[in-house]
Amino acid sequence: MEFREPKDATELFEIAKDAYQEKPWPLESFERDLASRHTHYLVLEEHGEPVAFVGGTLIIDELSISNVAVKSAFQGRGLGQLLLMEWFNQFPPGTRILLEVRVSNEVAQHVYQKLGFNVYHRRKDYYHNPVEDALLMDYFL
Repeated sequence: MEFREPKDATELFEIAKDAYQEKPWPLESFERDLASRHTHYLVLEEHGEPVAFVGGTLIIDELSISNVAVKSAFQGRGLGQLLLMEWFNQFPPGTRILLEVRVSNEVAQHVYQKLGFNVYHRRKDYYHNPVEDALLMDYFL
């Protein structure tokens, strides 16, 4: 297992496409994200293959997680949690980490709660395809 920065937007898009199998972010969104000096990504490789990533935007002392994806063949092995813990080490203590998660995504909610995240709000109809509420969660490093 190795952690590194993404090589390019296509790499992130391919992981997301496999992980979500619905509608991942468009490739252009990853390209814009990687071009920003405020955006930080970490990729997890297993045997030289990129299998997961996490990304988000850091503004002053708030890190907003925008995307976490683990290829379907690698899900259920705790890699998402491992990836997040390693990524959090890059940011200073006191950083507030924010995220949104689908109400139906109980697996992700469980991972976030194990890491110490708390729900602070529910945003109605935040997601589309299908329309669904989001739980807003935060955690302080």
